[in-house]
Amino acid sequence: MSDTATVTATIAALTDDLMVGTRIDGTLAAAGYAVQIVGDSDALLAAARAGVSAVVVSFGGRTGDGVAAIRALRANAATATLPILAFGPHVDMAARAAARDAGATRVTTNGAFFTRMPAIIAALLAGESSPAPDDEEA
Repeated sequence: MSDTATVTATIAALTDDLMVGTRIDGTLAAAGYAVQIVGDSDALLAAARAGVSAVVVSFGGRTGDGVAAIRALRANAATATLPILAFGPHVDMAARAAARDAGATRVTTNGAFFTRMPAIIAALLAGESSPAPDDEEA
């Protein structure tokens, strides 16, 4: 993002994968978002409490529990109403269902998220909780 670009919103993203974090940061920054990449649930909750517009949570991480992070955000009065996008492997139906049950506003696959990230985030910020037709189908 250039120095003269206007930041439209701040997004906190939880991932324990450096490459995924770099991709999220680069894509959303280029689309005009300020991005905070965090590696664990505690850091995500702190970032969310400090004031973000939305949260992105990977439920396909190696070390973290994205579903637990979603539950923690929903249980905290300061973060309970934040829009939350959860994404992960299309084959992990149990994790996708768990993310929905934990309170994710929107759940999508890795493929959909990385293909249409700025549009999905814009829809999340606009209050759209139902996915585009192929967000969850893979």
